[in-house]
Formats: sequence, C-alpha cells, structure tokens
Amino acid sequence: MKTFLRIASAVLIIHPAVACAADKPDDFSVHFAVLTAQGASLQRLALPKEALAALQSASAADVRVFNGDGHAVPLAKIPLRNVTIAAQPRNWPIYPVMATTNQQQNLGLSLRIEKTAGRSIVRVIDGTNPHLIASATQHIATLVDTRPIKGPLALLTVDAGMPPGEPILLTVTASTDLKTWRTLAQDVPVFHFGPAANAPGSMNVPLNGMRVDNEYLRISWPPGAAFNLRGVRITPAASSVAPQRHGVPLEAQRDGKAYVVSIPFATPLQAIDIRPVGSDQLVPIQLSGRGSHGDKWRALTTGVVYRINTAGTESLSPPIELHGVSLRELRIEPTANSAGFTAAPQVSALLDPSEWVFVASGPPPFILAVGRAGAPSTQLPLASLIPGYTADAELKLPVASVDVASATTRPPSQLTQLSQALGAPSARSLVLWAVLIGGVLVLAGVAWMVMRQMKTTHKPPL
Repeated sequence: MKTFLRIASAVLIIHPAVACAADKPDDFSVHFAVLTAQGASLQRLALPKEALAALQSASAADVRVFNGDGHAVPLAKIPLRNVTIAAQPRNWPIYPVMATTNQQQNLGLSLRIEKTAGRSIVRVIDGTNPHLIASATQHIATLVDTRPIKGPLALLTVDAGMPPGEPILLTVTASTDLKTWRTLAQDVPVFHFGPAANAPGSMNVPLNGMRVDNEYLRISWPPGAAFNLRGVRITPAASSVAPQRHGVPLEAQRDGKAYVVSIPFATPLQAIDIRPVGSDQLVPIQLSGRGSHGDKWRALTTGVVYRINTAGTESLSPPIELHGVSLRELRIEPTANSAGFTAAPQVSALLDPSEWVFVASGPPPFILAVGRAGAPSTQLPLASLIPGYTADAELKLPVASVDVASATTRPPSQLTQLSQALGAPSARSLVLWAVLIGGVLVLAGVAWMVMRQMKTTHKPPL
C-alpha cells in the first residue's frame, strides 16, 4: 500500500510539470496584434516581413497564434504557390481578304497586302490574269496582324454583324509568310440571339495556349455566309509568376577588403540584393556563409554587382539567387583583381512570403508570436484544418491582418533562456526531459525502498 502511495505521489508530481511545458506567449520574443475577420472560425494570415525577420527556425516552427486566454490555436502553413496573373484582352488591326468568285473555294493560296485608296487590303495571288486579281470584290476572310504578340493565347473574340440565331463556322489559321498556313481552330461556331452587342450567344474562338510569334492570323468562314467581321480582340493566356518576395535590409560591416553581414533570423534566404553606394561601380564578388559565428566559411556563389549611370539612366545589378539557404553570417568579398567597394554596400535579404490558416477559437485579442530558438513545430496538415478540403480551398477563407505597428519585442522567459543556454531543443523539451529523468529517479527510489523492506521482512531469525 505504501508503495502504491509513493508511485501515485510521483504521478501527481509529474502531471503539473507536463502542464507547465505548454507554449506560452512569453516564450516568444516578438508579438503582433492580429485583427481577425468577424464571425469566421477559419481565417488566413500572411506573415509581415517584420515577422519573417524574427523567425529563429528555417522551417518556421516558431510561429504561433495565441488567443486572449494565452492558449495557442491550431494553425497550418499554406504551401508556396506561383501567382496566376490574368492578361487583358486587346484589339488588333484587321485587313479584309478579297478574292474572285473562282478563288473563294481555295484558301490555301498565297496572300498579298496592298494599299488602295489609303487603306490596306489583302488579295489572293494565284498566278492568273493580274487584271482579274485587281477586280476581286468578294470578302472571303480577314487577316489579323498579330506579329507583335509574344506568348501563348487563350481566346479570340470577334465583333461581327450576322443573322441572329444563325451559327457561322469560323476557321483560324496562322502564317509567317502569307503562303504556308497552319490551323489553330477549325469550324468553331459563333452566334448570338439578338442585335445588341451584349445579346446572349458566343463570339469566342478558343485558342488553347497556341502561340503566334511573328505570325499573321487568318479568320475565314463558309463562302456566301452573311458574316461581316468588324473587329477582333485577342486575350493572351494567363501567366504564372513567382510570388513577390519581401526585402529585409541588413547592415554590412567592413572586414578588411570584405564586408560581413550578420543575419538575425533563420528564415531561408532566397536571394541577396547588393547595391554599391555611389554611381559607376562594378564589383565582381565571392559570397560565403556560415551557420554561426566562429564556424568555417563555406563558398556559396559568385556574381557581379554594379550601379552604372548611362545618359542619365541608372542601371542596377539584379539580386543574386541563394535558393533558400539559412545563414547567420554572410561574407561579401571582392575578387582579387577587383578594386572593391568605395563604401559599405546596401544589402537586403529577399525572403519568400509565408501564409497560414488558423482557427480563431477562444476569446480575443489574438496575437501572432514568433522568435523562439529550438521551438518544436506545431503545424498541422492544411487538409486536416479545413473540413472537406479541396484544392485552393484556403484561398476562399476570410483574411485576418497583422498590425505591424503593434509589434512588441521582449526577452525570452527564464525557462527559454535556460533551454538555450543548455543547448536543449526547446523549453518544452527541457521540461519533458526533466520530468522523464525525475520520474526515473522516483521509480528507482521506490524500487530501492521496496527491496529494502523485502530484505527486512525475510531476514532469518538468529
């Protein structure tokens, strides 16, 4: 019975210690007020660059959102994706293609652009009597000068007069020399059900990402069709671009001919932007980095940075890509045959944006807390946070905002300081290890006492 009471006492000692290991806002060095959307439990949140510049984990393990009770709420990181940019449609010059009656059935013939009475028209060339060609009056197709277009196309939209409710089949071909043609779309019906420009119907020909670099387009329709093409509008395909990076300024300190940049965060560096101070400078450099002060420098990459003024226009070198390396110090060293920098260069780290989904559970106010070395990751899978998850469902969530002006910086708690001083992964891990060791010692003591009692009980009489 006494043994059982001792074990129960040990459990009671362990329980509050485990409870103390939970995350607390004071364990994190930087806090921001979060302005949540009203009436939404799931919300989307983008870290400001000030938060990215305070992270102490390359994987953003030290990101937390706390509610008004000081409890961390569930959160998940949104994978980084390219941004889709919808292109704007544009009207393009058109030229009527004129042919004789005999030429209408053969659109494989060559074309020629002519200027007549101040306007350009296109005629069919088939080697017949030139007087017959000049008398061609049948409008059998339209040529579109799309040579300046670069990139894939999404849609061709026509503005035309045509009988309501009567589909007209359009064929679109492309050529660089007006002789050899390739088909982009064939017999696509266009139609409308009223005289108004916005009448129901479809005046579109899908181009499905086709390219027409340095080519003309030809739009044709069946001979004799009542179709008067007045204009053409072309919509380029949407483009996908990398999300815009955040620039965080850093300070470069001279170290002989080189400069050393201290990096106070662990957020991966996607690129580094180095700008010489003063005009007309071009400096070949070698970049090296290390994970902590005192480590050996390791070579990263080489590059050339410049600031050149030509005819009143300043040219700056592009950022140097570092592809997501996490560093604590960066060394910028001019190559041996370079004169070097005349002054400390301006340096900015370029960081990828970071978006999160969190559950706005519990009372406000909510705070975003970052900055704790060795913090364990509490990130959940995105799909587990959104019921019935489908692709891009997170983009439909209401957006909470971070009040950057509310940022407060505080030293870590004594427990966190002790964890860092001992090199433990985190304060939580330190407590759990202490609990584990303490529990083992308690159980060992209990076992020793039990064995001692057993020896006393079974001691033979003299």
